[in-house]
Amino acid sequence: MADGKLRNPDGQVVGDLDSDAFFSQASPDTVNPSLWRNAQLLQKHGLFKVAERIYQIRGFSISNMTVIVGDTGYIVVDPGYDAEAYTGMKLVYEHLGKKPVTGVIYTHSHTDHYSGVRAVISDEDVAARHVPVIAPEGFIKEILGEAVIAGPAMIRRAAFQFGFGLPVTATGNVNLGLGPQIKPVEAQPGQVPATPRARLPIIPNHDIKQTGETLTIDGLRFEFQMAANTEAPAEMFFYLPDLKALCLAEDANGTLHNALPARGALVRDTKSWSNALTEAISRYGGRTEVLFTSHFWPRWGQEKIVDYLGNQRDAYEYLHDQSVRLMNDGLTGPEIARTLQYPDSLAAKWYNHEYYGTLSHNSRAVYQRYMGYYDGNPANLDPMTLTEGANHYIDALGGDARVLALAKAAIDKGDNRWAVELLNKLVFADPKNRNAQLVLADLYAQLAYQAESATWRNGYLEAAVELRRGPLEPKRAAPFAGLLGLPTDLLLDTIAVRLVPERAKGVKLAFTIVDPVTGKKQIVRVRNSVLVHEDAEAPLVGAPILKLSAAQFYAELTGDGPSALATGDHALLGRFAGLFDGPLGNFPIVTP
Repeated sequence: MADGKLRNPDGQVVGDLDSDAFFSQASPDTVNPSLWRNAQLLQKHGLFKVAERIYQIRGFSISNMTVIVGDTGYIVVDPGYDAEAYTGMKLVYEHLGKKPVTGVIYTHSHTDHYSGVRAVISDEDVAARHVPVIAPEGFIKEILGEAVIAGPAMIRRAAFQFGFGLPVTATGNVNLGLGPQIKPVEAQPGQVPATPRARLPIIPNHDIKQTGETLTIDGLRFEFQMAANTEAPAEMFFYLPDLKALCLAEDANGTLHNALPARGALVRDTKSWSNALTEAISRYGGRTEVLFTSHFWPRWGQEKIVDYLGNQRDAYEYLHDQSVRLMNDGLTGPEIARTLQYPDSLAAKWYNHEYYGTLSHNSRAVYQRYMGYYDGNPANLDPMTLTEGANHYIDALGGDARVLALAKAAIDKGDNRWAVELLNKLVFADPKNRNAQLVLADLYAQLAYQAESATWRNGYLEAAVELRRGPLEPKRAAPFAGLLGLPTDLLLDTIAVRLVPERAKGVKLAFTIVDPVTGKKQIVRVRNSVLVHEDAEAPLVGAPILKLSAAQFYAELTGDGPSALATGDHALLGRFAGLFDGPLGNFPIVTP
């Protein structure tokens, strides 16, 4: 790009991609040298030719967008965020020619791989031209669970994982481990970078349900492999036999990935992950000449690809098997994390380094997947909260001043884990102790500068910022914020977790929603401070029948526009809508 700027679909400049000068310097003392090298490579951006007819937009955000040239247009794989997708397609049109989008493929159910789809193609264009929009089975369901139902808490924690509140500097956010952190335009040190806009995707019109399924899209043959419950609950790979090219979504990377991200998610199945890579090697390894993925860069040459995939597969298999072995020897999650190490043959591979996931966190995730959070010790059946325990802890050690002195002595000895434990308890026992907060903030900064993992670095630095500045003001979102566009059943699933029990105490409501176009029926009940709903063949006898599309139902809940209902039914939905509240944003994490 001539000006090196990232633009959203409105044409607004939202990011500055010109970071060569920053990354051309030697590794600063405040960045782990290995992470610095990772950041130097991932910041390289632009339109890259992967192979004949395969191109990638890389370095515009954390993920890659792949564009495959069909016979008449472009097949877009994983349109990331809107600015990435919009600016990327402008480059494609400029260098490869203006052609229509003739297919969209979502490889998996994470926001950085679908949010920008409407910067690539509109819902109306998909419908009018019957453009295939393809995803693995369960794609929308898993998005609902992760990005919508649990999304508010994950978004708050994602600020720590990705360092959204950090300036892009040598003492701030240098990258995201899987991809670059984009510097906001004209940002000064200390300013908050803009965060990516996560939006719901265009609903797929074709689900891939089994390995071996084939499709021809705009003249190119695609063969799909299911990879459910690996890096994402809904994930798939695909192979292009005409181009001898393999896409492995996000199951193969230039880093060790997460079995459980710091932002939170369902615990990933590292055994299934390993098995999926084994199957991909078996099915496609002998006939693949180019490998491309949703992050990092491509690889070429059949022998090198198979060696790389084998080592990545072995890393996840070792992680799984040895964590379970130690678990079966009676070690708890933290004990496994302190014990488990990769053999030199795996640790020496730079693409198994801990730029994103870490062996420490991943081994605890394996334990959690099998055993849960409880370690079997009855002392932990009914534990105190952190604040409750901290108060007793500080009293037992002799008070605030004594604990602060112990923490400083631990820091002087390099015993940082003990210092963090002491200071964290002191902060939670006495939220007004600024000395404790500032000492802990400085310690977190030093731990950040040492960390090879970008997620650990960003988490430490975000914590330091909040301790020094003080927590942000928590704000509650509108009850139905962010839910526009969901089908009726998924909308009901989502708002069920926003029902306030105190408001619903003693309330009994029942009605049937009938879609005026499809005729689909949803019976909705509120009882015992619970919202339940179900598909139905017939309306609920004796209860109101509301003829509403999903969009109309959402508008009724929010009061957006004139009501499509009779007065009594409108009042009924008004009572129903009043039972809900939005999630709390900016809740405290490193302070009580």
